[in-house]
Amino acid sequence: MIVDVHTHVVPPMRAPSAAERAAGWPYVTGTGGTRQVMRHDEVLRVLTPPAWDVAARLGQMDAHEVTAQVVMPAPFTFLYDADPALAADFAAEQNAAIARLCAADPARLIGFASVPLQDPGRAVTELRRAVLQQGLRGAEIGTNAVGLQLHDPGLDPFFATAEDLGVPVFIHPGPLRNGGRADHSGLAFALARPLETELAAGALVFGGVLERHPRIRICLAHGGGGVPAIAGRWEAGWARRTPGVRPGSSSPRALLRRLWADTLTYDPDVLPLTERTFGSDHLVVGTDIPFAAQESPPGSVAAGAARDGLFTDPALDLAAMAANAHSFLGPGAFGAAQISPVQITAQIGEQS
Repeated sequence: MIVDVHTHVVPPMRAPSAAERAAGWPYVTGTGGTRQVMRHDEVLRVLTPPAWDVAARLGQMDAHEVTAQVVMPAPFTFLYDADPALAADFAAEQNAAIARLCAADPARLIGFASVPLQDPGRAVTELRRAVLQQGLRGAEIGTNAVGLQLHDPGLDPFFATAEDLGVPVFIHPGPLRNGGRADHSGLAFALARPLETELAAGALVFGGVLERHPRIRICLAHGGGGVPAIAGRWEAGWARRTPGVRPGSSSPRALLRRLWADTLTYDPDVLPLTERTFGSDHLVVGTDIPFAAQESPPGSVAAGAARDGLFTDPALDLAAMAANAHSFLGPGAFGAAQISPVQITAQIGEQS
């Protein structure tokens, strides 16, 4: 039994107009078992049915004994490089489509929204609409918004709104804009995306976001990238008050333990360091389903680390991570048939 906090969906949506296509509105082509996501006449992804078909998604979950999934937009639909009005319109329609998909089984499918983060005012409006009117349970954002780093004061209203609504935020690297230094020769997946996550975490920790928003719940994709490996360097820089480090700030290690991280590291030997960095109560299963980078079967890396006794906390297993996911998502995230941490643990005990 698994609660997977990192999955994506490309829900059925209306076909865009010619003008919207020209402006960068993504659209899906093809029929049958595979479909293509297009943008500006470029193929972004090839999809299989679990990416858009709720019955196929639930069947896949049943096959892997997955209790619940967070389903969130694909990062290539952030549209941070598009006109803010177009990005806002697309986010509103996609969020409504995700809400319709999750309505098929709200106890198992937990929808997250996207927002036009390049325009903080529109981002706040869309987050409020998605949560209060469409019933989505959180938001997914990128690691930057085309010129807006996550610690930019202009984004404070977005984080404050997430705090006020009591909804969590999942940070996922989006399309890369690094001039090619880290995304050549297959490094976009292998290096650039983890680097983006490190930069985002640095903005949250050193840029004061976590201190300005003490009630915010944030989860980092991909095990936090390389953050666990460099957390000691962050702490040393803070202790030395390296030029640029804010005086009076909390220590990086203390702030990192305010964040959650998923287990999508592909290597069980990495997870003990991830556990020590973020805390055994802040590690959650993530898989990237349904895309090619997915962990298969879901939860296998975390289960392997627990089985081999790699974690510092001997109680950290898939059941504990399911309870951690419940804490990250917050009360009521599992709809009317709400699943509590105690129920999750009991269900897993019954299966063993």
